[in-house]
Order: sequence, then C-alpha cells, then structure tokens
Amino acid sequence: MNFTAQSLSTIKARTLIVHGDRDNFFPVEIPVDMYRAIPDSASWIIPGGDHVPIYDRNVPFTATAPRFLK
Repeated sequence: MNFTAQSLSTIKARTLIVHGDRDNFFPVEIPVDMYRAIPDSASWIIPGGDHVPIYDRNVPFTATAPRFLK
C-alpha cells in the first residue's frame, strides 16, 4: 500500500502505530512518517522487535493496547 501523508492526515480514529525496529520488511522510517502524518496518533517502536512484534511474548501488547484505547 502506498498511503500519502495527505491521505493519512484525514484519519480521525485514535491510532497507535506499533512497529519493531528490526523489521526486515519495512524500515522504521515508514511508521515514523505515518505517526507524523496522522493527527494525534501515537507511536510505539519496539526495541529489538521484528516484523509483527505484537506476537512476541516479551512485548506487553495485550496490556498496552487496551490502555491506549481507553
């Protein structure tokens, strides 16, 4: 997908961007650019996380995501 900063800037939903800093498929600049483009978004760059780090048992995603959404 190739979203532009302009299209991302129209997102109104609460947005948490989660990304591993060791992702072999997508460089960390992509989620950083998304974070900058989406108004009031939050970014969680997981140190040592690879592609889809939310499945890593050491990443407290299931505790963090609900707190963000409250």
